[in-house]
Amino acid sequence: MKIENLADRLNYAMSQCGMTQGALAKASGVAQPTIWRLANGNARGSTKIVEIANALNVRVEWLSTGEGAMRNGDQDVEPVAQKQSANSYRVDVLDVQASAGPGTMLSNDFIETIRAIEYTPEKGRALFGSIPASSVKVITVRGDSMEGTIDPGDEIFVNVSIRGFDGDGIYVFVFGNTLHVKRLQMHKDKLLVLSDNDRYKEWYIEDGDMERFHIMAKVLIKQTIAYKRFG
Repeated sequence: MKIENLADRLNYAMSQCGMTQGALAKASGVAQPTIWRLANGNARGSTKIVEIANALNVRVEWLSTGEGAMRNGDQDVEPVAQKQSANSYRVDVLDVQASAGPGTMLSNDFIETIRAIEYTPEKGRALFGSIPASSVKVITVRGDSMEGTIDPGDEIFVNVSIRGFDGDGIYVFVFGNTLHVKRLQMHKDKLLVLSDNDRYKEWYIEDGDMERFHIMAKVLIKQTIAYKRFG
């Protein structure tokens, strides 16, 4: 499979350099939300593409469009994307918390993959259907505004390939500088933001808010880890 989009090229270049996402954020001086969106396919481009390319020591044209060689002096060929093992369905767990509450501030420290959960292909299909493993990520929820549906400390599996409203459901989204996990519902021509905990009031995403509003993923399932002490 050839690398055909910016996210694939960015991730390939990082792997070739042995550079983590955090290291790239520091080396390029690019803010954490921008790099995360680019690496996960949640943004088509960035005004900081030159800084990112320089930090990765790759040609700007190759990184932004895929044209030409990856580096000066390289042959004009496309690298082959790394494939997941056919014997496992690997889901990355991200070092990020989405707020089921008033919102978690986005920091400038890049979001790292801290571990991975591996399933058999059969279990992966049972849980996630035809969604490729590269599109499924795990994040932790903080706050109680979705309590009863998603409790504080629960891990949620999200589909990062969904970057726009895809019908009523629970989404992870950025509003301004805060990261949220909330239920979104289309109400006439506006998006209604709902909390399953009735102590939190509903609110709307207005037309004038769209520049500050970015859907990052749609929630698929949750995983609760409960501990019970004996003695």
